[in-house]
Amino acid sequence: MQKIAVLAVGPGSPDYLPPIIYEKAKACDLLVGGKRNLALFNFPSQEQLEITGKLDPILAEVREKRRDRKVGILVSGDSGIYSILPRLVSEFGRGALEVYPGISAVQYFFARLGLCWQEARFLSLHGREVDDLADVVSAEDVTALFTDRKNSPAMVCRILTDAGVKDKTVYIGEDLSYPTEKISRGRVEDFLEHSGSDLNLVVICSE
Repeated sequence: MQKIAVLAVGPGSPDYLPPIIYEKAKACDLLVGGKRNLALFNFPSQEQLEITGKLDPILAEVREKRRDRKVGILVSGDSGIYSILPRLVSEFGRGALEVYPGISAVQYFFARLGLCWQEARFLSLHGREVDDLADVVSAEDVTALFTDRKNSPAMVCRILTDAGVKDKTVYIGEDLSYPTEKISRGRVEDFLEHSGSDLNLVVICSE
């Protein structure tokens, strides 16, 4: 039984796809991932399995097919930050996985801003609530937030405003690394009605 390749594909543009990821993906009989990630690859005779909802049936199929096929699972950005890697470890065991890193959206965005990120606090709002969000942002010099359609940049800024956290600089990066990339800078109150791409990252700084 072959090990499962966990392949991190970077922020999205093929320009930021590590060469080793391309080679490892090419060697797989089956690639599993979201639609946006699968679109980076088009190898003849290779099967693709799109993740569209719950992981349970997908992982059951992976468990069955890895008996005699090489399976690769694509994750956005880097495998080590807010990816499905913990779920895969829980499901298959660390020894069953070969994990390959990529360029995270965090790395990309901080580079575009010309900022260091070693002191930043990272939070994901993907499908979850952070009750102490305002307290965290207030206490940290740099906070990076992974947002989604529900927990949007505008919602974050409204929470901060309601809590009296206004003296911060907000950066919103949308469609990072894509031709439609947009980076906005302003104060918290500037983004209370912000609307834009659901594919975004927010960085909040004391500057």
